[in-house]
Amino acid sequence: MVCQFLDELQDIIDDRIKHGNSNSYTHRLVSGGVDLISKKVGEEAVEVVVAAMRGDRDWVVRETADLMYHLLVLLRFMGIKFDDVCEELTNRHMARIGPNG
Repeated sequence: MVCQFLDELQDIIDDRIKHGNSNSYTHRLVSGGVDLISKKVGEEAVEVVVAAMRGDRDWVVRETADLMYHLLVLLRFMGIKFDDVCEELTNRHMARIGPNG
């Protein structure tokens, strides 16, 4: 199952970047620029690793959600849609399996 909420979340992030106020975490994050956003992506990635190493499935799910959110903010800040990432993954897969599958 593909997470259909990702498209909606991208729209929410876009709206908060454009119209957000100081009460919006997304707007505050973006106001810090690529340095702050990237730092948060790194922090969340480390938390996913720690949770995985502890074998805590629920913690991994929660931290992965945090990581995905921060990655989406970074992508949208840079003008990249998640579809661009999906296209890259598809291209890599197709190159690996070749035209005859």
